[in-house]
Amino acid sequence: MKNAEAFSSNDKILTPLKTLQELIRFVIPRGNKEMPIRIILALIFLSLATLVSVYTPFLYGKAVDLVAEGKLVDLNLLWLVIGSYALARLGQVFFDEAKEFVFARVAQRAVRGAALKAFKHMHSLSLTFHLNRQTGGLTRAIDRGAKGIEFLLRFTAFEIVPVIVELFTVGIVLWVTFGFVYAAVTVSTVLVYIVYTIKVTEWRIAIRRKMNIADENASTKAIDSLLNYETVKYFNAEIVEAERFDAAMKLYEDSAVKARASLSIVNIGQGGIIALGLFIIMGMAGEDIASEKMSIGDFVVVNTFLLQLYLPLNFLGFVYREIRQSLLDMGRMFALVDEKPDIIDKQKAYDLNVHSGKIEFKNISFSYGNRKILKDLSFVVNPGHKVAIVGPTGAGKSTISKLIFRFYDPSSGNIYIDDQCLRDVTQSSLRSNIGVVPQDTVMFNDTIKYNISYSKPGSTMIEIENVAKLSSIDKFIADLELGYETVVGERGLKLSGGEKQRVAIARALLKNPKIFIFDEATSALDTKTEKLIEKSLKKLSNKNTTLVIAHRLSTVIDADKIIVLENGKIAEQGTHKELLQKNGLYAEMWMRQQEKSD
Repeated sequence: MKNAEAFSSNDKILTPLKTLQELIRFVIPRGNKEMPIRIILALIFLSLATLVSVYTPFLYGKAVDLVAEGKLVDLNLLWLVIGSYALARLGQVFFDEAKEFVFARVAQRAVRGAALKAFKHMHSLSLTFHLNRQTGGLTRAIDRGAKGIEFLLRFTAFEIVPVIVELFTVGIVLWVTFGFVYAAVTVSTVLVYIVYTIKVTEWRIAIRRKMNIADENASTKAIDSLLNYETVKYFNAEIVEAERFDAAMKLYEDSAVKARASLSIVNIGQGGIIALGLFIIMGMAGEDIASEKMSIGDFVVVNTFLLQLYLPLNFLGFVYREIRQSLLDMGRMFALVDEKPDIIDKQKAYDLNVHSGKIEFKNISFSYGNRKILKDLSFVVNPGHKVAIVGPTGAGKSTISKLIFRFYDPSSGNIYIDDQCLRDVTQSSLRSNIGVVPQDTVMFNDTIKYNISYSKPGSTMIEIENVAKLSSIDKFIADLELGYETVVGERGLKLSGGEKQRVAIARALLKNPKIFIFDEATSALDTKTEKLIEKSLKKLSNKNTTLVIAHRLSTVIDADKIIVLENGKIAEQGTHKELLQKNGLYAEMWMRQQEKSD
């Protein structure tokens, strides 16, 4: 799989054609009958608005001709024309708003569908992708992509299509009413304007792309620094972080200034083209009035047509640039959705059926790139037993839990739960049958109640309070002013390491699966709290299979079996007493830890 850093440099972007093909799936979702109806209604209202818009100048011109008659004017006819003109203006506004009203749901549903698809897909991608990801860049890419969809649909439906339809209609009306030359000059002016806008905007894209990269880079650095707030404080690195952020913002500043300068060039050229078109057509109309080929009212009609066409064209440069950028942003978001996960369910994968909870590793080898972590590893965790995995740092202990969860697949060998190969079952059913307390405990920025109940949504307060008691967090929660409604802060920063671990243990206990995995689950706890939790876990170990990955050997002396890893292989295994008697690696680790505790 490609490195996720591609998404911080705008390298991976779908082509505009592919992007539009992807967009259509969200604009007209399969099986949805409401969206096509809304699109048809919007087109009907667009057509009515265009017809009224084209007819309005003629009413205005007629009113001018009637007024020019002075005392001979037919007042009844004048009031009728003026009233019709006012109704036509109102009708134009009404049909425009009706078009926006019926189409708004189409645009917002597409934005919602695409953003949800991207969000869900991010969760489906493999751990490898998320270890390499830059969170700020990813979230910004999805956010910009969603906004790009809204902009593209809204401006295409409300700006581009109406202008094209009106230009075509006005061209025909001018040709029929005032002659081919008026239509030719009007259409030619617009075409030159469009060609110029496209050509000049193309070279601006590179500048905008650099600006986006700088923006994303600054956002990523800011989020990364704030997420690691405590680390910044530990090392007194506020100035260093500020300098890194300022350097990123300096790149954005320079790119933004260049982008603004190029925009001025575009606007000046566009203004010159429009001014030249106005000069030619208004001059032609003036000569025709002088030669009595046109009335004053006809002059007003031509002038009104020009204003109706060219006023929207003043925004065409902005709209084109933004639509082009929207296509880039959407293409980038859809490229994320196209990213393929490393771990996928087989076509005929079935749900895991856990009846006893037996875990078996058969000849498992695993590598991170060229680095071999596990080498031909085989062991069994019998149902209802507590098995501990210990060993020096880097021996591959935590990798075992990730393989059981299928965050990775082994390079060779297979893992079985109740004789069912993990490669053959669905990932969802596998993970729903395992409760885990990870080494790095992270909380959601929500209440303690929410974080505990995350493993089992809809849990009752009695269930939540029960597992809180089992994990020895109940007294701490009772002393809080808001109790279970206390918000834990970003990533649980308001809680200590031990408090977060106890919440995580309560969350795992609430799930009450057949299999528990504790990855350094009590590393941040004091000895007294650790002993209390161990008593609670012992009650579960009689009926649940428990795999404990531990650094502190004192936490696993009661295990049915202790597996000692060294360099990705099993160095020795047995009970605590048996391993001490062997006087091997385990005994050495035990003596070293005992000396430190003394």
